[in-house]
Amino acid sequence: MTQRLLVVLAVLSILAAAFAGWSWWRAASDDSFARGRSRDEVLAAAGPQLVTLNTIDHRTAAADVDRWIAATTGQYFKDLSGDRQLQIDRATTARTVSSASLVQAAVTEIDVPRGTARLLAVLDVRVSTAGSPAAPRMNRLTVDASRSPAGWKIAGVQAAGS
Repeated sequence: MTQRLLVVLAVLSILAAAFAGWSWWRAASDDSFARGRSRDEVLAAAGPQLVTLNTIDHRTAAADVDRWIAATTGQYFKDLSGDRQLQIDRATTARTVSSASLVQAAVTEIDVPRGTARLLAVLDVRVSTAGSPAAPRMNRLTVDASRSPAGWKIAGVQAAGS
């Protein structure tokens, strides 16, 4: 009787191990797992980059604009690089201080093979010019992201409809 019980337990253990192995293999080879991981990577990269793109202090404008440029890719990168001095001059002339915090963001589209994604994001942006008190405003944005050799970067930003 005891030997028979041990055999049954051994068989059940082998079956449980086989099922666990099969389940692990199936999850590891599932496209939705890779897609979810990429979605999480996009969100983890885009949130801080959006905050960076909405932050500038006229006293550190050159370094702030350089951070903007580092957070972008594609045509957006080219546009910001080309307008670098203009952005610095605007911030310095107006004595702009802007800070942002991410309220919420979600990936609405992702194409893992092409390395593109679209997000909706809400930022709380506080802007002060010429020493005035900071005026808060909620920015709703549609954001395009692209995978670059350095990871996910912002490829474009547009104001979202109200």
